[in-house]
Amino acid sequence: MSRAATAEKLIEHALDLVVKSEVEPEPAAGRALARLRQWIGESPDHAAAADEARRRWQMLGGLSEELREHFDEPVAAGAFKGRRNLLLSAAAVLGGAALAGRLGWQHWQTPVFTAAYRTQPLQLLNVSLPDARPGTQLALGADSAVDVRLHRQRRIVRLDGGELRCDVAHDAARPFQVLTRDARIEVLGTVFSLRDRGGALTVGVERGRVQVALRATAADGGGDRVGPPIELGAGELIDIRHGIAQPPRQGDAAALAGWRDGWLSFENTPLREALASVNAYRSAAIVSTDPRVDAMRLTGRFPVRDAAGLLAALPQVLPITVRPRADGSAELFAR
Repeated sequence: MSRAATAEKLIEHALDLVVKSEVEPEPAAGRALARLRQWIGESPDHAAAADEARRRWQMLGGLSEELREHFDEPVAAGAFKGRRNLLLSAAAVLGGAALAGRLGWQHWQTPVFTAAYRTQPLQLLNVSLPDARPGTQLALGADSAVDVRLHRQRRIVRLDGGELRCDVAHDAARPFQVLTRDARIEVLGTVFSLRDRGGALTVGVERGRVQVALRATAADGGGDRVGPPIELGAGELIDIRHGIAQPPRQGDAAALAGWRDGWLSFENTPLREALASVNAYRSAAIVSTDPRVDAMRLTGRFPVRDAAGLLAALPQVLPITVRPRADGSAELFAR
């Protein structure tokens, strides 16, 4: 099947759910709307298809108001289904004509801006996106990577690992999403930070509100499926480990991006995960080959530019011994 044919199939499915949510009686309309929202969250292609389906439905509403008025009349189930199918056919015809023009699928599917940003160990990066005036501000921590796609109706940033702070320019018509391996975070305008060093994904909100939806893994049979969102407000953080969200907690969300000022903060973090963050800001790594050390929990605030001070502080807060190496690295052992 060609890409255009596949795209049209997605639009037809979205149209079916849009029409059901608009014209069927309750509770069927509510169930259709819930299914539509879940389906949209499964992938960017579904979101784009739903946008196109809604546009076609709006066109139909403007051109065929008297046709839609018939749905206000009580009818038998079979007749109601026939009327719904008539609307679906009309919407598909309208969509086919639109696809031939500049408002077609490819027009809405193609990003207007794409970019990939990477930082090396010890390197920080600030980026201003061309999505508004002033634009959304991204701050990348050391050894971090993001991909950016700005569409006409949505803005998507994919975090491939590391630390990221987002100061999002408000645009109600273009929701802003950050996709990670475990979750999708969506906002309209706010400031929030993420940390993903291969262990837990941590999200903290400094200002505004965000929605965090867990993404099912292939092992769950869900592919890119997204679950019900968890809402976070200012001063709240959440940890997601192995696809499971811990209860939101109150805390210093700004400290999650403390690396911008030369500090790393941890709260009951497994030492293995904390070291992954620490080593991004060091030229020589701190390592451990002992599972007992890896599992120890670290809480505290540490200067990233003071390598000697950090190594001196660790044995004071944890039952470990530090063995320096000639190359400047260090190995940790349980006491």
